Amino acid sequence: MNTFIAPEYASLLRLHQLDGFTQLWNHEVNWFEAPNHRRGGWSGVARMQLEDEGKAHGFFIKKQQNHGRWSLATFPKQEPTFRREFQHLQFLQGKQFAAPEVVFYGEQIVDGKMCAILMTKELAQYQPLDVITEATDFFAKPKQIKQQLLQAVATTIRRLHGLHLMHRALYPKHIFVSNAEAAPSVALIDLEKARYSPFFWYNAYFDLAALNRHSIGWSKTSRLYFFKQYCQISRLTWASKWFCRSIIARSKRQKASAKKRIKST
Repeated sequence: MNTFIAPEYASLLRLHQLDGFTQLWNHEVNWFEAPNHRRGGWSGVARMQLEDEGKAHGFFIKKQQNHGRWSLATFPKQEPTFRREFQHLQFLQGKQFAAPEVVFYGEQIVDGKMCAILMTKELAQYQPLDVITEATDFFAKPKQIKQQLLQAVATTIRRLHGLHLMHRALYPKHIFVSNAEAAPSVALIDLEKARYSPFFWYNAYFDLAALNRHSIGWSKTSRLYFFKQYCQISRLTWASKWFCRSIIARSKRQKASAKKRIKST
């Protein structure tokens, strides 16, 4: 795959001599998330800042080595997991869906090892949903403020599923929000595990169960309001009640499974 550089950032990267795979790969970074070693390789995330005419620009750069996934399109070889994320981000940008803007993407064999770089623009003024709901007294705020945020999150997730994408890691830390108490704007990050799926309600079942399990501190009232906003209904029907129970049941199974894994380690 050829290297991709967003035209609007080409001059900035060139100014800092970072407009090529080798330059970015060798560029020392301070890890935002230290590399995790799995899949026979490693993958990590760093934040970097570049200046242009006195203005600072924030970016996140993800690097990985021998960190691949199987794909029918590339079988019997693996493809870097960042490739799929890059493709999803480009697709979402074309649909004007709020997600990190791709600045650079490239793949290269380095010393016989499959390496990839994905660089995105920082979501300035955004905060993770868990920071908003857990680290503040958010749920003690007026009802209107809580509901408009939950509605914005539900609408964004529903639109993702309407585009036939399942996030597959839909946790509050991957849902970013700006202006949470006035006119919330929502963006989704970390689409490395996302998959194409034409089945809308299966996407909802899978992703909403994960979100429900990881949403710490949400009351039953808030969860129900979110669910109804996602389903675009004002009252529960027998079908929506069944679907809601199915999501809750999956959340409980996943939680129990996670506890077993922790005990076994």
